[in-house]
Amino acid sequence: MESATGTGREPPKGVIDQMVNAEEGVYDRDTAYILAAASAWTYSDADALGRMLTRRGIANECVSVEFKNDALFVDSTAYVVQSHDRRLAILCFSGTEPRNHIDWLTDASVRADTFPSVGNVHGGFYRATAALWPVMRDLLRAAASGASVCRALEADQALRSCPLRGSLDRGAEQRPAEDGPRSGDPPPLTEEGDAPAGQLEALYITGHSLGGALAVLAAALIYSERQLAGLRPLLKGVYTYGQPMVGGPTFARHFGEKFGKKLFRHIYGNDIVPRLPPITTGRFSHFGQEYASTSAGWAEQERPVTQAIKMSLCTAIGLLAWVRDQLPGLSWLRLPVSWGDHAPLYYLRTSQAAHPGSEFE
Repeated sequence: MESATGTGREPPKGVIDQMVNAEEGVYDRDTAYILAAASAWTYSDADALGRMLTRRGIANECVSVEFKNDALFVDSTAYVVQSHDRRLAILCFSGTEPRNHIDWLTDASVRADTFPSVGNVHGGFYRATAALWPVMRDLLRAAASGASVCRALEADQALRSCPLRGSLDRGAEQRPAEDGPRSGDPPPLTEEGDAPAGQLEALYITGHSLGGALAVLAAALIYSERQLAGLRPLLKGVYTYGQPMVGGPTFARHFGEKFGKKLFRHIYGNDIVPRLPPITTGRFSHFGQEYASTSAGWAEQERPVTQAIKMSLCTAIGLLAWVRDQLPGLSWLRLPVSWGDHAPLYYLRTSQAAHPGSEFE
């Protein structure tokens, strides 16, 4: 199922300009907040995600793509957000839905798959990414050429139509701008990633939890497929929140060299998920730059978190930590990992450094 939304309000130029002009490999707190919000709202729908980003300064078209096959343990959703001026695109992946047993089976399908010519990766994560990738690849190429991602989705005859839904301002025009190609098969990118006026100048990839793992794999595919070589210099950053480990040491080492300086991993408190999968299921490694939560926001860490030893032990301790958080009398109990700390709400609030409840404003 695919859907889209258009928002009609013109954004403050500063937000888009800041993300477009960001220096490659340099962490930006404002961008971390925008992408934390995007990651949190992938658990809703394209309309809600598009509206919330408009309120944060990015008027946009937002299309969603979903692939569901219970027998293959795949039920994944991704969004492409394209600013109205076509200069900025954000690829967002939805994380594990608490009530979706297929998502949990995806997380638990740890048996390794071979990533194209570069080491092994978590099988469940890779299948979830690969299922979405043919459509996401076309949408990214459309965005890179300056085409409307909504029209690109409509142009794919294998997909359903892509009707625009209500704009933030009821009286605003809901159709995307008429400029730009209408074809769903945009011209190939140049190796240098040149971005003429009206075309893509900056791409970001983001996700929370399972969505963070898929974001890393999406970036790895961009750096693996020759036809997407032109996107590489346009990729400004991969910002993940509560992301589990994705691949083995070979995969991590190879792509750490390719785009590790653009990968910013956020870990709130004692979130258990960044320590998973446990070492009993095989060797997995993080790469990129790691940021931990503090009372003042995010702070870069010198050493990445290490793998948990056993899933059963971590789960028991993590659940106990969640119970402790609900009972003020147990606040003295110190525990190394927590399931409660994995909530996207905490990642969003740490990123925004604002009063509780403002994530809905």
